[in-house]
Amino acid sequence: MYNQFMNMMEITAQMRENKKIEFKDQLKIVILLSVPAILEQLVGTAMSYIDTAMVGSLGYKATAAIGVVASTTWLFGGICTAAVLGFSVQVAQYLGAGKNKLARQVVCQSILFNIIFGLCMALIVVGASFYLPTLLGADPSICKDATLYLAIVGAFIPFNMMAMLHSGMLRCSGNAVLPSLMNISMCVFDVLFNYFFIYILNLKVAGAALGTGMAQLVVGFILMYIVVKKESSLRLLGDESWKFDKDILKNVVNLSIPAGLERVTLSLAQVVMTGVVSSMGAVSIAINYVAVSAEGLCYLPAYGIGGAATTLVGQSIGAERKDMAKRFAYLTTLLSFVLVIFMSVILFVFAPFLASTLTNSQEVIDGASECLRIVSFSEPLFAISIVVMGALRGAGDSKRPFILNALSMWGMRVLPIIIFTKRYGVIGVWVTMTFELVFRGILFFIRMVRGKWLDQNSIE
Repeated sequence: MYNQFMNMMEITAQMRENKKIEFKDQLKIVILLSVPAILEQLVGTAMSYIDTAMVGSLGYKATAAIGVVASTTWLFGGICTAAVLGFSVQVAQYLGAGKNKLARQVVCQSILFNIIFGLCMALIVVGASFYLPTLLGADPSICKDATLYLAIVGAFIPFNMMAMLHSGMLRCSGNAVLPSLMNISMCVFDVLFNYFFIYILNLKVAGAALGTGMAQLVVGFILMYIVVKKESSLRLLGDESWKFDKDILKNVVNLSIPAGLERVTLSLAQVVMTGVVSSMGAVSIAINYVAVSAEGLCYLPAYGIGGAATTLVGQSIGAERKDMAKRFAYLTTLLSFVLVIFMSVILFVFAPFLASTLTNSQEVIDGASECLRIVSFSEPLFAISIVVMGALRGAGDSKRPFILNALSMWGMRVLPIIIFTKRYGVIGVWVTMTFELVFRGILFFIRMVRGKWLDQNSIE
């Protein structure tokens, strides 16, 4: 971990001094940052698998209860992710520019923001949980469990946000190993807490939410302690102000609002699609949820590498090396594309096995397997959109991803599903989604190649 951090600091110093960085060194640092992040994504996917499998053992109605509110949890989780992004990108750029005190100041601001914003989000989600399952057209037999699950998830939002916030800042400082190890620990805690709440206390669906929430709480506090007390480039030295800084908050607004609108746009589209699938019955909800959970295995390398792209591009922009920002964007995108091709083959071949680990209903397994094999053809281009989005965010360009995602998601996915594909069932939904992911990947690739994103920095 120490060697990785020193490699990142050495390359950052070389960029500030306008020195040439050899390709082998560029590739080395991309791999050093990407591998831990990919492992972290793998663990996150495993955690989702564990939750789904444990709940799936209770029957397809339990799976459907979580599935009907899953898109809503993604919506609010996406908003929190966008909010913390504004702090992480500032850390990357300030460290890249050698402005360590400003980076520490960002840490202070983020802690205050986490408390206020996290509590507000928790209140909204808990309040909404009493109405959403019915509004989404859920079968009355699963509404009670769906409401309870969403309310508990909402109550733990501040701690989930805390874990995301401090993990992101560590990663943007060049330390990808430690947050990855902590997220692996979160998975272990999740298994232990889930087993205790679901089976020993017999809380069933509610137990799954409590287990995940407790894991987030424990790891969130540990990560915050590491950032403010241990991390060499970010630990607080006592010369920071705990008053809100208008410049830092202005940068957060410039970065996070477009990213937040993007996440809201995407997640609202998923909520609409959940409503369409919900009208098809509990079995279709279960098929869709199992397929979504299993699909995460395929594109997880892209999210890991996308995090590395944000760090490397952000520090390159901070060091005023647009040439390096462009090289890192291209290199991370290519690496992700190649890896996800390999993962797509695995997804296609082992689709029935993956689905069978998440549910014991043969009808759900068969339907989910068909969905997974259809979407496997779009995953490499989906990977391009994920990594390019990470690079654009590192450069401070958060407005264009919002526009591209909104155009693709609503124009190519939601409207066709509402108008045309409902009659074809859940398979029709996944065929439409596959075409949309291909279209989105092409849009982001064009954005990267044109290069205008290098001049869109929102940080002052």
